[in-house]
Amino acid sequence: MAVEPDDTLFPDIQEVLMVYLAPLGETDTEPPPTDDGIGIQINRVGGHDDGISDYPRVQITCHHPDPRGASKLARQVRNLMDRIAGEAIVVEDEPKPICIDSCRVDTPPEAEPYENPDARREVAYYALSLQKPWRR
Repeated sequence: MAVEPDDTLFPDIQEVLMVYLAPLGETDTEPPPTDDGIGIQINRVGGHDDGISDYPRVQITCHHPDPRGASKLARQVRNLMDRIAGEAIVVEDEPKPICIDSCRVDTPPEAEPYENPDARREVAYYALSLQKPWRR
């Protein structure tokens, strides 16, 4: 029996999460363009795959000029991340909706020092698992 190589790519978890978290505000892989901007920054910061499932670790940074605003946004993100497993997330250029198999909080949202004392950010880390979007 010959096994054909699978050239299907794992979804870009940053793109998936930018789509999923977009209802809460601006999402990107970079901080908001201004220090007083409000936004959600998403970056893959590690993980691994076994060829079948991808296990990304992501850092989600919530930017806001007000400490309470940053905290609230980070808690809203956490609520959505707690419910992400099983959601069908439609991402442009993916052959079918992406489904996250699991998500756990590695580090809950915490205030982190920022270069600008007038801006605030809350940082959290999440570990997820997902499979390739199989083509049929």
